Amino acid sequence: MASVQEQIKAPLSVIDALFAQSVAASGGSGPLLAKWGEKEQFLQALGLADEEAFSQIPCLNEVDLVESLRPFSLVRYRGLVQDVFEPEIYSAVIEEADAAEAPSTKPSCLLTTKYRECVEPAPGRVLRDLGHKAYSQRGACYCVPLPAESSWTQKGSTCPAAAQPGLSLSDPPRSKKRGRDDEDVTMEPEMTRPSKQEVTVPPPPKPYGRANELCSADEFGLNFPLAWEERRGRGSSTACIVKTYDEDQESLRLCDAVEIVGVLCVNPEVANFESSPLGDSLCRDARDPSTSMVPRLHAILVRQLPFYHPMLPFTSTWLTEARLANAFQRTFSAPGALAAARNVAVRTLSCALGGDMLAAEYLLMLLVSRSFDKCGEKSLGSWTLNFTHWPQGASVAGISEAAANLVPRAVCLEVSTQSLEKQRWKPSKDFVANRLVSAQLQLARGTLLILDETKLAEGKLSASGLQALKAIGTVVTDQMLPCDFSSYDVNIPLELFCVSVSSRGRSIISGMDVALPISQIASADSAVPSQEAYMAGAMDAVRMLLGLVTRSPRPVKFSDEVAHRFSEDFAAIRQTAQIPAELCHTWMGLARAYCLTHGEQELSAARWSSVLTMEKERLQRCAQVGFLGGA
Repeated sequence: MASVQEQIKAPLSVIDALFAQSVAASGGSGPLLAKWGEKEQFLQALGLADEEAFSQIPCLNEVDLVESLRPFSLVRYRGLVQDVFEPEIYSAVIEEADAAEAPSTKPSCLLTTKYRECVEPAPGRVLRDLGHKAYSQRGACYCVPLPAESSWTQKGSTCPAAAQPGLSLSDPPRSKKRGRDDEDVTMEPEMTRPSKQEVTVPPPPKPYGRANELCSADEFGLNFPLAWEERRGRGSSTACIVKTYDEDQESLRLCDAVEIVGVLCVNPEVANFESSPLGDSLCRDARDPSTSMVPRLHAILVRQLPFYHPMLPFTSTWLTEARLANAFQRTFSAPGALAAARNVAVRTLSCALGGDMLAAEYLLMLLVSRSFDKCGEKSLGSWTLNFTHWPQGASVAGISEAAANLVPRAVCLEVSTQSLEKQRWKPSKDFVANRLVSAQLQLARGTLLILDETKLAEGKLSASGLQALKAIGTVVTDQMLPCDFSSYDVNIPLELFCVSVSSRGRSIISGMDVALPISQIASADSAVPSQEAYMAGAMDAVRMLLGLVTRSPRPVKFSDEVAHRFSEDFAAIRQTAQIPAELCHTWMGLARAYCLTHGEQELSAARWSSVLTMEKERLQRCAQVGFLGGA
């Protein structure tokens, strides 16, 4: 069998060899089945169950130009499932035989078309369709890079966990551009120019629309959720159409964050120029853009990234609970290390909050407030935060910029009368193009979403503006992304950390759990970032802490004594302030988050006392600005 590097460079040769072995072993009947051990071969030969070996495969996200990667080689790709297409029916097995005019030199043979866009015959040979018995099905979806990724995430994603002292991985070599090897000049058979006898997947049926006319893929664009992230020519902004097979065929869902290992297919010359003039046929179908614009990736391995953090690998068999515990101990074993990391986080956030340390504490707690269970319709562990009375003229985007130093993904979206009317907030199905049009709320799970309401002014919203506002509320309060399918909405589960910032009072989004008026009186040095906040080691420790405590959400433990005290304190507060009963759930979420930011799994009396002190200060601020009860 070929070496590891040879299998990465020419995976189709390995696949064809395995297929030929299966043909010989079965006498020509077995290969019509879908699988013949190719996935297991790559998993074993490349050691893909090991995270360090996994990171050695070139990553499409980390090159400046897709062209710098060898065509038809094995690559990795990390992205968000932006749209799911209908399954494709294709001829999985075809027959290659001598052309009629050519003398018979060798018998006919079977070829596989799996993991590629087209197959061409050898010189003097032709391809023959075997009919319906050779048909198979594969999944297809449109993926984009994870929206709103922080800069440190993109830099560190080449070697997950390598920088973490507790995860003992060596740094693999890294390069922004991968030059092609000298042997790339001599193309292998699967890389040569297709002929007219190529076997390709038939195009999907055209949907009915305006004169049954599809908009072109070039007109449709890359369809990124955050339009400003579309920068052609950069690998970090490369979209892919991913084809999935066998047990992975129907595994991908909208808004899934995934990592794919597959065959990179770039065939810009495969275009149908026969039906009409060149200018009219090029990139005609919005679902079938040129591979030079949107490469095809035929997946051999698919793994889900449910709450992706670049410092923590996602191979479950490798990243055991024991390794996670060891990583935590080795990173924070030094006396005061955890407290120092937490202090860096609070100070970093407070700099963007005008020096308001209480607001920084709440924002830090929000960043670890994952839902671990449900009580009826109420999510336990997660909550939403509304900063109110934001100082006039102060930048809200600074919160996102500060938080982006700590979390893998953060985005700030302006909520104003104009943006509600003009911008796309929820994805919608374009039945003419047969594509799901992306929108800025289509984000990956675990993204920090900051909604800037400071520019809201009085005005009347149209029906579309009201629908946009409703969509925002659904995402924030219900953790669901509504996708507009014209006559109905399809809600996709979407767990985000949500913060709204308002200047004149409560958020326009009803149902926010925690309202916190910002203190406009900051100390003289509070707005100046401390030197330690910019130390790479300190920031890495904070990122590691947040990644570890949010990876596997679970409840915190507490004794009967603490539970009794919690109940008594809540009853006492309700006697002096008009707070809703639902605040009890929020208090439990706050207490849990506060413990997690201290690296603890049990709520002690001391920790609860600290949370209660913060809540009393918050409620006092709310009373001062006229919020009834202050919840």
